[in-house]
Amino acid sequence: MVRSGKQELKLNFDSILGFYVDGEYVVGCDLSGKKYYLDQSLDKLEDELPTDLFFRLNRQFILHRQQVTGFKRADYGKLVVILKGSELLPSEITVSRIKAAAFKGWFRP
Repeated sequence: MVRSGKQELKLNFDSILGFYVDGEYVVGCDLSGKKYYLDQSLDKLEDELPTDLFFRLNRQFILHRQQVTGFKRADYGKLVVILKGSELLPSEITVSRIKAAAFKGWFRP
């Protein structure tokens, strides 16, 4: 469930690009380019999302599988995840060394 103005909307998982932290808020964004502000933390949200579709890349981002096009290796065992073009999300996001192996397993099932 997401908030849009005074409405509460239920979004389909396949229409969601991902979620990110913006200051004190968690923001969800969809394929149409809309942003939605959520009333819960990224930690709580992560527990509610299907793990086959969404992955928590770092403290700031949870992304849908359809947004990830690949990854490249970075220094010290980190990964740089390459995303599809979107005005709402960066083109690359870093994954820590600790989460790198889990990401590879999720990305290449």
